[in-house]
Amino acid sequence: MGGSKEAMTVAGLTQAITLLLREEIGIVRVTGEISGFTTAASGHRYFTLKDESAQIDCVMWASKTLAFRPKSGMQVVVQGRLTVYANRGKYQIDCDRMTAAGQGDLYLAFAAMKEELAERGYFDPDRKRDLPALPLKIGVVTSPTGAVLQDILSTLQRRSPHCQIYLSPATVQGETAPEEIAAAIKALQNTDADVLIVGRGGGSIEDLWAFNTLPVAEAIYHSRIPIISAVGHETDFTIADFVADLRAATPTAAAEIVSQGDRDTLLQQIDFWENRLTRSLQQSIQDYRQRLNALTNSYALQNFGDRLHDRAQQLDEAEQSMQKSLIRHLRQSTAKLDRIAAHLRSLHPLSPLQRGFALLKVGDRLLTNDESLSEFAGTFAKVEVVRSSETAQVSIEKVIRKVYD
Repeated sequence: MGGSKEAMTVAGLTQAITLLLREEIGIVRVTGEISGFTTAASGHRYFTLKDESAQIDCVMWASKTLAFRPKSGMQVVVQGRLTVYANRGKYQIDCDRMTAAGQGDLYLAFAAMKEELAERGYFDPDRKRDLPALPLKIGVVTSPTGAVLQDILSTLQRRSPHCQIYLSPATVQGETAPEEIAAAIKALQNTDADVLIVGRGGGSIEDLWAFNTLPVAEAIYHSRIPIISAVGHETDFTIADFVADLRAATPTAAAEIVSQGDRDTLLQQIDFWENRLTRSLQQSIQDYRQRLNALTNSYALQNFGDRLHDRAQQLDEAEQSMQKSLIRHLRQSTAKLDRIAAHLRSLHPLSPLQRGFALLKVGDRLLTNDESLSEFAGTFAKVEVVRSSETAQVSIEKVIRKVYD
């Protein structure tokens, strides 16, 4: 009883195994055939590596780059750490790198990538753009230390010394090459380059493999600037060649394509267009001169002064007629207004008073309209004028005198 050990938890045992595998085995490099390769929505890849008598699960995280598109049945070499997936209690390889096992498998990977990108439409002729007829600014993506750059620069200097060159350097071979080439292409999108040359010198399929990778293919596909792919020798073909707008047999050939208009050719074209422009201007001047002469000699222009005088006289007559009509209309309106004012004055309640009035009294009695002074003629009643207007005063006195007389 005293020699028994304390029981471990499953998690503790798994951790101990994981630690043991990392410390005792460390980094492993294993070759085998891919089986059940899948890519999750997260971008992580899961597959099984097997041979004739054994198999092991593998995982390659999305952060790890691949130079080709793996497929089930392909022979590969993976490198990574041996670890334990605790949820299932299974050990697996956490892969950092994956390469094809041999040249034959590289061709299989090439064919698989080409088939996939063709289905995506990356090679469609309709999306390929024409190169500018006379590019003046040229971008170059290649190794800054290789002979390829010198070949391109010397060709452009000889044939088109007027061109401006934008160099976006990148490693063109090795594990980091695909990402560097893609980044260099993207960097040139921020310039005013007219065309890009992307390439490197010749080599084996392994040497050229960076140009068969998805990052480079996508960078070329999404470029807003036309691209010439110039990878390897005339017999070498890469995925970049199929995606690019144009393939050149060699980098030097690419430089010759963009510099087809050398200095002499450019000067000849300038002379040609200058002469053509001069002839066009001369013809236009002659045409306009003929049209001007025709207008000068036309009947309408020769009699323009007389026609202008006629229009001026007609304008004067129209002005006089308008003034007469306006005066006549004003007089008619004034007379109509006077008639209306007179009618309104006659309707005013105080209007009769303006013709004269009188208020008469006999004793304490006021005389009304229907009473007559004659009624008081024999009574010696005294008629008293209480109030009257000035206009009626004289007439009233005459009437009273007449009554009493």
